[in-house]
Amino acid sequence: MKKLTILFAGLAILFASCNNKQQNLTKDQKVSTEKKDTTRYKIEKPLSGEINTDSLPLQSKEFIANNYKGYKITGAAYDPLCSGGNAIDVSITKKGKPDYSLIFLLNGTFVQQEEDVDLSFAPDKVINTVKEKYPDYKIAGQIEKLKLADNSLQYLFDLSKGSETKEVVLTDDGKIVCESKE
Repeated sequence: MKKLTILFAGLAILFASCNNKQQNLTKDQKVSTEKKDTTRYKIEKPLSGEINTDSLPLQSKEFIANNYKGYKITGAAYDPLCSGGNAIDVSITKKGKPDYSLIFLLNGTFVQQEEDVDLSFAPDKVINTVKEKYPDYKIAGQIEKLKLADNSLQYLFDLSKGSETKEVVLTDDGKIVCESKE
């Protein structure tokens, strides 16, 4: 019984001293100790890696079946969009036809068709813009011709300067759409 009394007395002193410290704080200090910051920031990394083709969104599978008859899905992977955001890159092939990469949003919405082509396929305005805006960069011999969902064309260039590389996307009239460092 004596031990219990000592224990309760010790707890009472402890609580009293904590309360005293709180009373001696300034108003700003009280606010900062009483309020806990519950705001949390979630930093999302771009999705990456291969995707099992069986787990592609149904909408993207239906789009391919309806618009690319006879083509076979040969692979899929997460691929961030140049303008930001996650996307899915689906590779398709058909014997005797060009190979394509089809880009879809995560929900299966079609974004664009990508086709590897020789640099000579790019319009002069596009090549001139790249040479003018990036004079110190080397242009890869192959580019990607992008056919967007609205049927407009864009061109993706891989550029390098020493160990620095970047992708630049331009409209067919030479306007820069976006630039991303790799």
